[in-house]
Amino acid sequence: MLRLFLTVAAMLVLTGTLPTHVAAQTIPSSKAMHAALGGTWTGTLRYRDYQDSTRFVTLPTVIEATAAADSTNVRLDFIYDDGPGKTVRSSDTFSLNDRARVLRWGPTDGTRVASTFAVQQFSGSSTLRLIVEMTGQDDDKTARIRETITVAAGELHILKEVQFSADAPWVFRHEYRFNR
Repeated sequence: MLRLFLTVAAMLVLTGTLPTHVAAQTIPSSKAMHAALGGTWTGTLRYRDYQDSTRFVTLPTVIEATAAADSTNVRLDFIYDDGPGKTVRSSDTFSLNDRARVLRWGPTDGTRVASTFAVQQFSGSSTLRLIVEMTGQDDDKTARIRETITVAAGELHILKEVQFSADAPWVFRHEYRFNR
């Protein structure tokens, strides 16, 4: 019985004849993501050491995220505590285009060109989840790079994974975990 129901539901979706009481899932707006990122976030960066891939490092980290007045992007100011007397700072611009199909993310100081990611998934209302991918360089090797950004009430999670060939598994590279 369940199989019949799922088959009928799939046919309705494919033919575009959904019953009127079934609402189509809407994609959140880029402005909603930019606004959700705004504010001060405190937490950690955990990353896989490039010299020893079995070793992981965790750094206390703060992000000051400021949405542009027109909500077209967010400036992310990162502050890392890298040991006694060593504070590292960096700033990125995070800009999800108005149709939520492309994410440009890169340094605000122009030291390198922003990365351009294709949006694979963008969903949610109270919890926003954005999955983006691009081909780029990781550890001086060509790789597929995937970022998963999840913003919930008081929580921000950013996961970076890499894949060195299409048949290889995704490999953890780093993860930010924050709270407000």
